[in-house]
Amino acid sequence: MVYGEAYACPCIRSHPLDPYFVAQSHGNYIAIFSSNPPFKLDKYKRYESHGVSGFPIKCNFSLDGEKLVSGSSEGSIYFYNSISTELVQKIKAYEQACIDVVFHPTVPNVLASCSWSGDVSVFG
Repeated sequence: MVYGEAYACPCIRSHPLDPYFVAQSHGNYIAIFSSNPPFKLDKYKRYESHGVSGFPIKCNFSLDGEKLVSGSSEGSIYFYNSISTELVQKIKAYEQACIDVVFHPTVPNVLASCSWSGDVSVFG
């Protein structure tokens, strides 16, 4: 067992460069794990501040691995420094939950997101 808490994790993402992965938790945080066996949970750092509230909220790393973005149950996009886990920016994007957010695969400052109601937005 890698994760012994009572929360489901609707999204797991691997860091593009460093040996760790993150798991979006229904406990309203993103947990950090080593990607080398035995896949240990980092008990001292995690990404917090965004709400999940049972929605299948996704998160993603930027191409360079410096940022982690997450949707939220209140319709905002949260930008974290991936190293420090510090919340850097929050953007209100929707009236309903923002369920997915992803960086453009080749243009680093472009971001796409979608809401629970089916709205899609592109930021750049």
